[in-house]
Amino acid sequence: MPEFSAMEPFDEQLEAVEDYRQQARGFLARSWVYLREDDLHQASEKGWGAAAWMAKAVAEAQGWQYRRHDYFFQVMRLCQELSGDDRVRAFTNTANSLHGFFYIRKRLLAPITIADNLSDVEVFLDTLEPLTALEGQAAD
Repeated sequence: MPEFSAMEPFDEQLEAVEDYRQQARGFLARSWVYLREDDLHQASEKGWGAAAWMAKAVAEAQGWQYRRHDYFFQVMRLCQELSGDDRVRAFTNTANSLHGFFYIRKRLLAPITIADNLSDVEVFLDTLEPLTALEGQAAD
């Protein structure tokens, strides 16, 4: 069992932000694997997860609450205001569409649509990542 030492709050916050960022990137990478394997439901859900976890990273870095699914939309509105990037609204809708695809019968899903949405999620993560920097820190 690993030993844990007392950390400063900043260190805990920095660690949480990094964990969320890494999980977001991991989910996105896995979504492409699922798409290649023709597992469209998992590809879609992991694409959604990538967006949601990067939103958690931003929320943690900015000191915003993100405790439930519906917080995603509030955080995204704040991200759009903070970044000044009008694409955030469209990316938010794309991510939410991916989440919705999980509940649609496979024969009604189009792999090309999911691929296009996953490409948008890649840009979305790149757009949000600078907002994960803590004061005095730079995002990777």
